[in-house]
Amino acid sequence: MRVRPSPSALFIVAAVALATGVGIAAKSAAGSEDKAASRSGALPNDVAQLGFAAPASGPGTGAGAGAAVKGVALLDATRAFRIELGHGPIAGVPAEPARLAAARGIVVRELGRYPAAFLAAIHLRGVVFADDLREGETPIPSLPNVAGLLLLDVAGTESDLVRGLHHEVFHFADLADDGSLAPDPAWEALNAPSFVYGAGGRTLRAAWAGRPPESDGFLSGGFVSPYATSGAEEDKAETFAFAVARPAQVKERAAQDAILRSKLHEIARRIGTLDPETPRMIGLDY
Repeated sequence: MRVRPSPSALFIVAAVALATGVGIAAKSAAGSEDKAASRSGALPNDVAQLGFAAPASGPGTGAGAGAAVKGVALLDATRAFRIELGHGPIAGVPAEPARLAAARGIVVRELGRYPAAFLAAIHLRGVVFADDLREGETPIPSLPNVAGLLLLDVAGTESDLVRGLHHEVFHFADLADDGSLAPDPAWEALNAPSFVYGAGGRTLRAAWAGRPPESDGFLSGGFVSPYATSGAEEDKAETFAFAVARPAQVKERAAQDAILRSKLHEIARRIGTLDPETPRMIGLDY
């Protein structure tokens, strides 16, 4: 079993800058995304060349074998692929059928919790299911904002896949609301004055970093996991992911943690600007 935290915003920004537009491999200047294609929800024009395809119907396709969820395409990696991006290549291979079916069922269920209007607003065009997803030689669990696609490794427990999916959904939302992930002075001002974020998620990839600690060490200071302390962009995504995936635990902690409460209110406010129904639909109506 492999459990790995998400890549950092630095890599995400590079992926956006180099892989947006109408093709995944198209290289363009930062901020020059094809806005019409993004708003239309159209898939990049080279998904077929990379072997990303809707699942074949029939025995063995498993739960949630449809082609889309609320306008978000569900695509399988049908052969080994490699995409050249700013921080090096991203590569993966087709997923083993049983793990693919399980991961697909989880994604169908969890994406189904969001209103279609929200998924359209964050420009999430599709989810690509793969195995052995790597940045260079480093295993990664997922990569968002690759020409509107979320690349997802099917490895991991259900709880990790659920949290990881919602984490990456927030990265899409964070980019959609103002075109930037970090720096975020308004968010950073919610922390204790003495707190300083780390050097980004790519520097804190150990499995333990994505899990809440047993003690109150991080949680009592406004953080839901050690990984959240690596950067403002990861703090926002982790706070959102834990609130959606583990609401009872987070609400219990927030009742004793004023900083965490303020972050949850801010997350709900920002999500509400993209779609006013979403906070209530996913339990973020703080």
